[in-house]
Amino acid sequence: MPDSLVITVKTEKRSIAYASFIIEAYDGIGVVRTADPESGLLEVLVAPDLKADFMGLAGALSEEIPFKILYP
Repeated sequence: MPDSLVITVKTEKRSIAYASFIIEAYDGIGVVRTADPESGLLEVLVAPDLKADFMGLAGALSEEIPFKILYP
């Protein structure tokens, strides 16, 4: 995704797989890569026009598991 936004999020180590699965289950909303598995840091590559959709999904995830957007 050459023009993607990189959104850094933090979750618990045990929630990485779940968060990745949920984000990637929404086709096209984002691609997840694990920046630091020990600290639960993830980077989500999101197309700029899907940022609002991702933010909504992030809000829903934060009600289920520890999931906090760090940047931007």
